[in-house]
Amino acid sequence: MYEVSFKIDYDYPFIALSKKFPDLKFNMWCLWGRELLEVPVYQDAMASEIEAEIRKAGRLIDEVKASGDRRIFMLGCTCDIYDSVWNIASDNEFVDAPPAVYHGGWGFFRLITFEEDNIRSLFRELNSRGRTELLGKKEIALDVLPSSMWVNSVFNELTDKQRCALLKAQQCGYYTSPRNITTDSIARSMGISRSTYEEHLRKAENRVMSSIAPYLELYAGNTQPKFAASPDQGH
Repeated sequence: MYEVSFKIDYDYPFIALSKKFPDLKFNMWCLWGRELLEVPVYQDAMASEIEAEIRKAGRLIDEVKASGDRRIFMLGCTCDIYDSVWNIASDNEFVDAPPAVYHGGWGFFRLITFEEDNIRSLFRELNSRGRTELLGKKEIALDVLPSSMWVNSVFNELTDKQRCALLKAQQCGYYTSPRNITTDSIARSMGISRSTYEEHLRKAENRVMSSIAPYLELYAGNTQPKFAASPDQGH
């Protein structure tokens, strides 16, 4: 199985949208007759302008204002009205590894196929549309199948304080080995008590681990790691 990643610039409305707002990164999932477009916006005026462009580009069904000043736009699938990369991929026996990313006037995609010859035919068609650059190509063993998970499924249950505690720990080097900082030092830098900070951090860690455990089990399969006993370890 082969995975290819590339970027392309051609006449496509969401690539045009990224040219108009080059500092923003638009993530898109094309699923079950719907397109979900994630947009990071921080100003209401910009959000209104982006929404107007999206309405011109597709069939807007719904809009959700998510946490962190993100907006999720749900559209009816536009593959039947535009020459989308998903159409080209399907015709050449590829499947998509979402999300597609539109940024700085380019569309970034990752696709998977079982036949290496499909890669050549895919790029012939892509190059006929516009500028295309191969970013990566690799062979994937069949016993290491790629999988995707929704970020929302991992972090949705965290409170703002728990997210902040987890990010602060990572940024301060708490998860390095050897550990560079204590929870007491982090708590003092945030102006809260160590016990309060540790409560938020432990709850965040527990919720994230509970969320990713099914994906970890899927990735690990039935393999059981074997750890050799250290010289000073008793029986």
